[in-house]
Amino acid sequence: MNSAPADRNLSDEVIAHRAYELWMARGCPPGDGTEDWEAAIAELASGVNGSCGGLRHWWDRLRRSIAGRDS
Repeated sequence: MNSAPADRNLSDEVIAHRAYELWMARGCPPGDGTEDWEAAIAELASGVNGSCGGLRHWWDRLRRSIAGRDS
């Protein structure tokens, strides 16, 4: 993982925690975690988080759509 986040105010620990949450939300797929790490940086740097909806809402809706459970 890149240890120099796009936003210098984000620590690797904060990014790792959010990336882990994103990975868990995706069903813990195999891989190196790069996708979740980059998504976490983008989400945190933009100020969007799970409590505000935004990206989290979009991601959950996308997952439901892919799984065929979205109306």
